[in-house]
Amino acid sequence: MTIKTPRATFGLNCRVTPVKSGTSGTLQVGANNETVTLTNTKQVSFNAVIAGATSDLIIDVSDLDNTGSTAWTAGTAQVETATITAAGGCTSDGDMTLTVTSAGMTGSPKAVAVAINTVDHTTAALIAAEARTALAADTDVSGRFAIGGTGADIVLTRKGTTTYTVNGTSVPIYPADGVLNVAIPGGLGVTAAATSTGTTAGVKTVGTYAPDLDGNDFEGEASGGITTVDAIYIKNASTSPANALLTQSTVLTDYPLTPGDIIQVAGTTGLLPTSDITIETSATGDESCFVTVTIAGA
Repeated sequence: MTIKTPRATFGLNCRVTPVKSGTSGTLQVGANNETVTLTNTKQVSFNAVIAGATSDLIIDVSDLDNTGSTAWTAGTAQVETATITAAGGCTSDGDMTLTVTSAGMTGSPKAVAVAINTVDHTTAALIAAEARTALAADTDVSGRFAIGGTGADIVLTRKGTTTYTVNGTSVPIYPADGVLNVAIPGGLGVTAAATSTGTTAGVKTVGTYAPDLDGNDFEGEASGGITTVDAIYIKNASTSPANALLTQSTVLTDYPLTPGDIIQVAGTTGLLPTSDITIETSATGDESCFVTVTIAGA
């Protein structure tokens, strides 16, 4: 890879309208946008997903790889199955109120009323179909679970709390829900079932996913590392639920980038530190973030 015209662009300004009598037009406050010409001969840029409160992305700046980063566990979507048992179908009209319990879900344990009657719900499968419709219509439940199932089964499949895209690959963030349950009440011809079945255990997504931080440039050729750093750009995506905390031993300690924030430093003398940069997530409900990093050097 041959680099041409490396540069960094900076600017902090705004337009203002004077309000004093006899004034008109607009003025600029702050310096003009400025482009700094760099001298770097090597440059890498990559996206990374960091998931879990104890996960670290460790950028080995001198080698341009992620030696020491927390290993990636993609996680598994939890699946829960509740089965309707009603030998003679619905025997009287009324509401079959399901109770859905899920850690962190609004209203949990959530009561979801399912209206059934003796004319339309003559089998367990028809009652279950009505239950699936009611669950899908509840925004708290359907916001975190895909509602499915066939016959007498009601199946809840956990959606990712957040889903990112890295190099065209979908990267969902899954939690582990230790209390997930769908309870079926008895009555109206339906047999009570207080406990649903854990069809697939949920595995929490943790670690660091950064496939392009591998010591190579974007063409896949070994970068050979760098000995001087001209510029660093780090952005925490606006879609990240958590802050990205930056640490570089000689400069920063847990410096927060809230979602959408950017930090950029550039110069022409190669005096920026080459010590490792660690990025971790802040402890929030969804402990994940998506960062974009570019490093230029020689």
